[in-house]
Amino acid sequence: MESVVAEYEVFKNDRNALAFFFARLPVLDRNPVEGPFWFTVQNNRIAAGTSAQRAVFEDVQQDILDIAKQRGVIMMMEFENQQPVRCTPCYLSDTF
Repeated sequence: MESVVAEYEVFKNDRNALAFFFARLPVLDRNPVEGPFWFTVQNNRIAAGTSAQRAVFEDVQQDILDIAKQRGVIMMMEFENQQPVRCTPCYLSDTF
């Protein structure tokens, strides 16, 4: 199941590590804690999570897409009431 993330921010540090910050997405609660967690780049969007449940980030800037493909890993940071509730590393996959 895919859920589009309505609002998100992407943070990039000086080493091009990427983190997607967004409000807790309940559909991701169904994923097993141990993963594995993947992401794919499709046109101007990134789908991240597991094959069963994933978050979709649309309208991602081209430079962020390029960095994600180059680095091969992104971090998803979920927040609730301005507190972090889940931090999930996702690794690049052609398909999942």
